[in-house]
Amino acid sequence: MTSPKLRNVLSVLRRNLETADIPHALIGAMALSFYGIPRYTADIDMLSDHRYKPPILQIMAELGFDCFQDTEVFAQFDSEMGVYGKVDFMFVATAEGRTILERAVLIEDELLGENPVVQPTDYAVLKLMAIANNPDRKNHDTADLEAMFKSVAAGLLDSAFDPVEIHHLRRFAERFQVSEELEALLPLLDAG
Repeated sequence: MTSPKLRNVLSVLRRNLETADIPHALIGAMALSFYGIPRYTADIDMLSDHRYKPPILQIMAELGFDCFQDTEVFAQFDSEMGVYGKVDFMFVATAEGRTILERAVLIEDELLGENPVVQPTDYAVLKLMAIANNPDRKNHDTADLEAMFKSVAAGLLDSAFDPVEIHHLRRFAERFQVSEELEALLPLLDAG
């Protein structure tokens, strides 16, 4: 997917979700791009509230996307012949998950346009949860956390983002039983 096409798809998604008053924010590789870590990806990963899943399914269908996986927590979409690329939604159903959405920040990026993006602390929480839930992806998720922590240490984050809340990360790491993995990464925050 080329940058203008990706920017257009992001813009169309944002416009439709905002028109329907659906809270949403970028996560995954797209969020990393907004944290100063450009990464090529053809997928768009978004976070939204589970209560808005039915209208999201309808909006995506109206935009020409087919839902090829629909679970309690995820919905994955692709367009016919991959014209618009893949879009994955992760749905939150807890007060903590909704807080992640509320804390998201609207950030302008030269290539990707203006989009709501989860806070770096919340991105890290989601990655820690992913490490706990799917050990097969541990290396991938750990690499994403390493890149994000290095970006924070290098001062690459937009000033609209809040500082990384280490105590918050430690609380969730303990809850997800991945404290050892987090502690191995935390020195990277001071490496700048």
